[in-house]
Amino acid sequence: MKKRLIYLADLTHTGAGIASNVFPLAIGLVASYVQEIYQEKYGIELFKYPDDLNQALKRETPDIVGFSNYSWNCHLSYQFAKAIKEQFPQTIVVFGGPNYGLTDPEVREFWSRFPRLDFYLVKEGELAFVKLLEQLERYGFDAPALKNSDECISNAHYVGENGLTKGEVLPRLADLQVLGSPYLKGFMDKFFDSVLIPMIHTTRGCPFTCTFCTEGNLYYNKVAQRLDLKEELEYIAQRRKGVQDLLITDANFGMYAEDIAKAQVIHKVQEKYDWPRRIIVSTGKNKKERIIEVASIVGGALSFAASLQSTNKEILKNISRQNISLEVLNEIVEKAQHIGTTTYTELILCLPGDTLQTHLQSLKDVVDSNLDNIRMYQLILLPQTEMNTPQSRQIYGFITKFRINPRSFGRYEVLNRNVASIESEEIVVANNTLSAGDYLMCREMDFTVEVVHNTQLFTELCGLCKYFRISWFDFLLRFYQKARQPNSGLQELYDTFKTDTLRGLWASWQVLEEASESLIDGLLFDSEGTNEMAKGKALAFFRYFSQINELVSGEFKTYLDDQRLGNGCLALYLEQLKQLNYARKQDFLEITSQRKALSLNFDFEQLARCNYRADPQTYFSAQPLMLEIYHDHRQIEKIDAYVQQYGKKVDGLGRIMMRAPVGKLFRTMKTRTYSLSRG
Repeated sequence: MKKRLIYLADLTHTGAGIASNVFPLAIGLVASYVQEIYQEKYGIELFKYPDDLNQALKRETPDIVGFSNYSWNCHLSYQFAKAIKEQFPQTIVVFGGPNYGLTDPEVREFWSRFPRLDFYLVKEGELAFVKLLEQLERYGFDAPALKNSDECISNAHYVGENGLTKGEVLPRLADLQVLGSPYLKGFMDKFFDSVLIPMIHTTRGCPFTCTFCTEGNLYYNKVAQRLDLKEELEYIAQRRKGVQDLLITDANFGMYAEDIAKAQVIHKVQEKYDWPRRIIVSTGKNKKERIIEVASIVGGALSFAASLQSTNKEILKNISRQNISLEVLNEIVEKAQHIGTTTYTELILCLPGDTLQTHLQSLKDVVDSNLDNIRMYQLILLPQTEMNTPQSRQIYGFITKFRINPRSFGRYEVLNRNVASIESEEIVVANNTLSAGDYLMCREMDFTVEVVHNTQLFTELCGLCKYFRISWFDFLLRFYQKARQPNSGLQELYDTFKTDTLRGLWASWQVLEEASESLIDGLLFDSEGTNEMAKGKALAFFRYFSQINELVSGEFKTYLDDQRLGNGCLALYLEQLKQLNYARKQDFLEITSQRKALSLNFDFEQLARCNYRADPQTYFSAQPLMLEIYHDHRQIEKIDAYVQQYGKKVDGLGRIMMRAPVGKLFRTMKTRTYSLSRG
């Protein structure tokens, strides 16, 4: 007897490049578990790219098509769902994922918007999908008959003749080992394409209750562990085709005792395969010493996270969150830098109780703590979060707009039809404590931190601030105020960022969806993308770097003079540093095949070894030193890989700037001679 055919799709938009460039782990785990239970009873194929799914639907009609539903692929997936139901009415269409309502009104609105679906699986999907298969087998895979029976199916919602039916919620899986590995079963082989980033999980769940996060729900409060990583990681390493990164979906990696053993497994794979060179993961909110140990084991491939969202106690209370103290944060940053791992934190603008002053203070706290990278997000009202409820909206006076999900749009062939698809998400742009005008100023200051602080663009000056015990953030604020002046050479850059921020906001998803057909061709033609922060950062580096370098250098000299720290030697240092920065960082993705030589009076190579936290006069040489500037072979390899993944259009450059360890891609410097005259 012919096997029943199951297609599982975790689609990504491809109209403006690959929007979600990671392996489809969620559907892979569903497929793996179905095979664990049913062995070879079902034929299963996975899909990431819309064209791949479209071609498969033309070749063979599946019995079931399941779609992962996220904010970045919901509309696209539904375009396929509608077309499938129109051409193949007997094919059963299933959705699952977090982009689904928490309250009854939200659920009913979802089904009103997406009526052609057969079933929606809520919460964890693997066991739920197996339970659905059991019920469908009983009814001969006749979905209308099953739905009209009004039988409750665990973790499943559907609309039958008598309205909406909601099954009881299944307990979560306590043992992740039972799922098996979709990699080792071969389900993921088609996705090793030099573009997609392999993704694995080692835990599931989160003990914290943050109101803005889907996993803040009590359902996810217990954490399940998985330890069987070695064989899976080696399988990936042997097939990764130049991709240097590994993404781990854990919410708090490094926080648990088991993570030590996991890190040791990863390290052994690194020794054998020189991979992963970078691990993308959210590290834990507690047990910082253990996280440092984990980061040390994997040799700096793991960035240490100190996710704060805000440093204001009242705001933290409003979102049911507690943070470590700034004193402890500073200590941990020092330890992380000592072992050679990068650090980052996350801040969210427009949280309940946020103001211009509280946001700037949060920025100051984290910047002056010397964290390498500050990730500054806007507050997204996600389905299935407490923040998204009508009560929270009313209490905090949220004013919201809808924006196009970055790169999540395109025009596609879906079963011989040409469809335009645009995804949107709801963000908060003001509340009862933060005005729309202050919100825009906060966004511009976030942009300043992104350009001048993040990616170690001016790490030399940041180190000098540390040495003199003056505020690096105060300088960033000063730079922003100067850059906003008409004669700065940067007003156009900031005006573009502000215009893009406002232009990308829509009153409702309905208005945006109605405009999609008229918008889509313009979006596809625009090579600069819809993510204003990434676009602005790309423009800053590759179009305005010279102006930024000049303004930062001149304004920093004035800053030191105002602090009564300036002198002739420091003025010379800043001038030569400006030259060095230009040589190392201007168009840094252009490979420098020949070594460029600079004649300078400071031993910048030695200064770099102490993170520039020193008096430059100590490293002054009356006899000029020859400094060679070039890309080493490892940098060339990394740059080639990132350019292959993302391309060199403005949108692709923005993705590289936001995702790659850019500070490690700046041209290497090496002193040719060391005849130093200390003084």
